[in-house]
Amino acid sequence: IAAFALPSYRDHMLRSYIPEASSGLQLSALRLEQYYQDHRSYLNGKACGVTLPTSQRFAFSCTAAADGQSFELTATGTAAMQGFTFTIDQQGQTRTTALPDGWGAAPLECWISRRGATC
Repeated sequence: IAAFALPSYRDHMLRSYIPEASSGLQLSALRLEQYYQDHRSYLNGKACGVTLPTSQRFAFSCTAAADGQSFELTATGTAAMQGFTFTIDQQGQTRTTALPDGWGAAPLECWISRRGATC
């Protein structure tokens, strides 16, 4: 029973942490759009114009074009979520750019939330 139950439980736990990445990315993208409306740029100096969320399971980063007219937000898994990488850009396009072994092939043009899922 343990041979089946432990991997299943681990997948369940990993799936439960993925919304932490997607909600952080969506909220940051919304804040960047609000910032853009006020400043006509996603940049504040050389950095993106908003504070990124903090998380125990994901490291959030933002890159913006030098002209400030586009951005890409990234959530990279840390600790138990190592191997997962999700992105969103100024057009709202979501991508899974990395998955851990056994979860499927990346990149994919959506956020993958379970083992073997596709867009």
